[in-house]
Formats: sequence, structure tokens, C-alpha cells
Amino acid sequence: MKIWWLAPLMLSVASGFSSITHAKDKIIYIVRHGEKIDGNVGLGELGCEAQCLSEKGWARSYNLKSVFGTKDSSARKDLKKPEAIFSCNYAEPLDCRDRNGMFRTQQLVAAVAHGLNLPVDNSTGFIPSLCGMVWNNESKKGYMDHKIGKHGGGQPPKYANEFKKWLHAEPACDPAIPNDCITQDGRAGHFNANASCHVRGFGGNKTDGTCCNQHAADMMLKKLDEVDYILVGWEHANINYLGASLAKMEYDDFLAEAGDWDRSDYDRIYEMHFTPDGHGSYEYKPDGSNYDKRQDFDYPIKANYTTTPDGMKTHNAEKLHKAYLGPQSYCGAVAESSIPKNAYNGTLYDGENKISSLGDKDRVNGPKWIGPPLDRTQPRDDSACFGQVFDKYAIDTNTISDSKCYEYPVP
Repeated sequence: MKIWWLAPLMLSVASGFSSITHAKDKIIYIVRHGEKIDGNVGLGELGCEAQCLSEKGWARSYNLKSVFGTKDSSARKDLKKPEAIFSCNYAEPLDCRDRNGMFRTQQLVAAVAHGLNLPVDNSTGFIPSLCGMVWNNESKKGYMDHKIGKHGGGQPPKYANEFKKWLHAEPACDPAIPNDCITQDGRAGHFNANASCHVRGFGGNKTDGTCCNQHAADMMLKKLDEVDYILVGWEHANINYLGASLAKMEYDDFLAEAGDWDRSDYDRIYEMHFTPDGHGSYEYKPDGSNYDKRQDFDYPIKANYTTTPDGMKTHNAEKLHKAYLGPQSYCGAVAESSIPKNAYNGTLYDGENKISSLGDKDRVNGPKWIGPPLDRTQPRDDSACFGQVFDKYAIDTNTISDSKCYEYPVP
């Protein structure tokens, strides 16, 4: 007896298995905040380490619209259009928030979020208290020296003092007391709110610096239940902690795979691929992941230009690259000497009447909702929230922030 009807059935079954085994990858893209202002601490301005985006950083923010697309345009051919966006919440009173309440990580993704009509989830970050963890007390001094300088001279006194007060109030464990500190397992899916950590590895082993990047990774992987593509704007030194946690890898193993992210590099994109793991979460796929994609915003080193902006002829590609980026400080700020003279004049934002400490050099045109800061002393000490911290559970969007500020300690 002929069983010719089995052929289409077997084909249908095979096709079904094929669709299961070749499920579409889900992707998380990670970018670093853009270039920052290099403030003059002697004039009472925030130093580079805590600053908002500079004009160049904002230009990078707008360029991301051409990289990841808008609701009316496609993403670049080698990328996917994000369906959700996260940014890093610095969760402390020193770091600059602009007039809309945005940190520099939010500023970076603000333009593309607006173009895609997506909110930005700023409820996650790396500071332990953001997710209920505690500091290992040994890490506090290292983090303080990093943020305000070893003797507090890296920031204006009023900001340095507020930062010290905040850090002192942050919950911590004492490693000198037996069993007081619980070591964190930083892989996603292993979160323990009672654990402690060394923020950014200060005062301990570098591998113990995951902190709330782990909780952020859990939230992002959970979001993959709803969307296929996520864009993340993150703090530079915490990107590999976040990536390791997302991949459920030890920090050193992930670092060996992704490589160190140079402090002068603002153009890199991490592309991490994931598939369902069959247990309610997602499995990292090294195959397909890429840790050296570029935004292509910087002047390309391999471009065949021969003249620097000042008219000098050269065939030194590295020299041309740096010349077109502008002389830069540690934070990527463009040196004042490189600003074209015809760019010094501009107009104030509508409704603004405060004069920048840099005079008309810092007056720029721009839309009302986002743009470079008018005054480099931000956060201004006349703000209602000066010396306070913002609601750690607030989810800021790319419109005016509705975050609430609180006295110390954070409730």
C-alpha cells in the first residue's frame, strides 16, 4: 500500500523543527556615553569626571539616529532598530544632570529615543543601593578618590562635600567583621540583594565590581521577553561588568573575549546575541556577537584626506584623525583653542537668561527638550535638588524628567 501522504507530513514536521532550531537571535547593543565637558574647577565648575555631554557629545547623540534609525527611517544595514532603551543611572548627587534631569548616559540616547518614540528606562545602574546591595567598605575610599580627587581637589568644594556626605550614608559591610560581607556572584540570574561588592573594583579584586550591573542585566534579559532588540547607554568602566553579567560569564573570561574598552574611545558598539535557554531566560551566543562595531562618528583613521583643519598638509593618518577630532582632554572634551572662531556666536535657548561663565562661546542653538548645557557649572547649586539624590526607582523618559529628589539617606 502506498503511503504517499506521509511525504508532505514529514516535510511539514521537518519544517517545524527547522523554524524552532533557527529562531531569530535577540540582540542587546551597548554604547558608552559621549564626550564630556572639561569644566574649570577653579571657577566652581564641575570637573570632567562628573560632567554632562559637551557639544561634541550631543552631536554624537544626534548621530545615533542615523546609526539605529527613527520611526520613519531604517537602522544601518548591519544593525537592528531598537525596540527598548536603557540608560545608566549614576544614583549619586555629584554627577551632572541637565535641565531635563538627564545624566550623560541618558543624554547620549535621548535623540535616538525621541526619533524612535521610545521611553528610556533609567532605573538601573551600578551603585549598590540602586538594587538593595551594600558597599564593601574597602571600596568607598577608592571610589571617592576617583570622583573628587585624593584630597577633594578634583571638584569644587561644595560638590565634593555633598558627595562625601552621600557616600558616608551609603549602606556598607565591614570586611573586618567575620561574615559581615557576602561575596556577590555577578552572573545574571544569581542576584542576591544581601550581597556586597567593590564598586568598579576599588579596594578589592577587580572581579568583585559587578554590583548592580547584575540587577540591570536581569532587567534587560527579562525585557527580551517583550522585544527583540535593546539599546543600552552605559557608564564606561561598568560596560564590561554589565556585559559579563548578561553573558553569565566570569568577569575575566568576558574581558578576554570582548577586550578592554579604551578610555579615549567613545565610538565603539557592543553587539551581544541571545537565544531562549529553555528555562525562562536567555543564553548568550558568542557566535554572532561583535565587540568592535563602530558608530563611525569619529573621523576615520583610514580616510584619504591630507589636510588638517588649519590647512597643514600631512600624510600622517593618526595626526589627521586627532586633528579632525580636535585636541582632547581625558574626558574627550574638545580644547577651546580648536573651536572655530565663527562658532563663538549663537543665541540663548528660549526662556534662558543666565550667562555662562564662558560667555558667548557656550551659547548654542538647539531644540528646547535636549541640547548642550548653557552653563558648565551644572548641577547648579540653586536647584531645588542640590545636595540631594533622585528617586532611585524613577524611570526617566526622553521628555522632562519627573524624578523626585530626597534627603540623605535614600529611602
